[in-house]
Amino acid sequence: MTILGASGSIGTSALAFLRLHPDEFRLQNIAVNSDWKTAVEICREFGCGAVAFSDAAAAAEFRKNPPGTPCEVFEGPGASATIASMPVDVVLAAISGSAGLPSVVAAVNAGNRLALANKEPVVCAGRALLELAKKQGVEVIPTDSEHSAIFQSLLAGKPSEIASILLTASGGPFRTSTLEQMRAATPEQALNHPNWSMGNKITIDSATLANKGLELIEAAYLFEQDPRTIEVVVNPSSILHSAVQFRDGSMIAQLGKPDMRVAIGYGLSWPDRLETGVEPISLAALGALQFEPVDVERFPCLGLAKASLASGTGGPLLFNAANEIAVAAFLKGRIGFMDIPALIETCLELGGNRFAASLDDVIAVNAEALTFCRSQLMARAD
Repeated sequence: MTILGASGSIGTSALAFLRLHPDEFRLQNIAVNSDWKTAVEICREFGCGAVAFSDAAAAAEFRKNPPGTPCEVFEGPGASATIASMPVDVVLAAISGSAGLPSVVAAVNAGNRLALANKEPVVCAGRALLELAKKQGVEVIPTDSEHSAIFQSLLAGKPSEIASILLTASGGPFRTSTLEQMRAATPEQALNHPNWSMGNKITIDSATLANKGLELIEAAYLFEQDPRTIEVVVNPSSILHSAVQFRDGSMIAQLGKPDMRVAIGYGLSWPDRLETGVEPISLAALGALQFEPVDVERFPCLGLAKASLASGTGGPLLFNAANEIAVAAFLKGRIGFMDIPALIETCLELGGNRFAASLDDVIAVNAEALTFCRSQLMARAD
């Protein structure tokens, strides 16, 4: 197998799962950004045959400090796509943001089964990516917690029997904060997620609920659903990951502790289930599950995501690009927390559906969208 984003939070959880099953999986290739020390450790432990670095300087350091076993090194912007195209049983796609799009397309074109943990490739490429997967005979297994839960819940019925899909959100660190408190929020406060340990980008997305907007878009594409049938509710404990409401009145849900090893383990071992090292939940100890509606005034990103999906195929790509630019600016202290949805709204209003693209062009068009959103950020600063 191959792990794209092996040094990140998803990659780290995947490695923990692999250690439990040394006879079931062989980690052949990994891709990282610049953490060459971690890459050396992974390659030494798992005997990887190839490693990709997007940072050339990190690749040079890796070569100076080899893991002790033969390991081919690739570097540069296209390195992860090169790794992803190598024949394996499964590729775990966990490169954060739209940067993971080229490697996902490469994996699908190579015919590799895809355990999809990052949602941005489907958000940006939409149905075109999924149609390519069907053409190539590639199984796409959702491997983030919410879409894995939907995928599993759907095993109880037929697509034609779906009445609605329920996505759950934790509410993040600002679930009970006032709008004034959110306007004054610092990056440190926004990164203090109550339930999950994740990378900076996805943690901020969880705080704004942009992550739930991206998940709504992905769910509409992955499960071929009208976005109006997808509901988002807050479950503060993150125990109920998502559910499917069927037309007979039955709701099938997937519950579990907020630990990504569960979704990752299922994504890698599908259609089987293997031990993940995660303790089962006790309903008696849990006592109750709490649910709340989303406050759309404090969390406007969810509504903006829905609007982007309604605007056309280029809308979700633009929503994602604007969010990436806004989050990066917030983490650098250039804008406030509530400026994130404000910048997204501006970009959507001015950009419309101009960034619609075919799958062949989506990577280039995404770069154009990012440039456009940077220009809007600069305009706000002037």
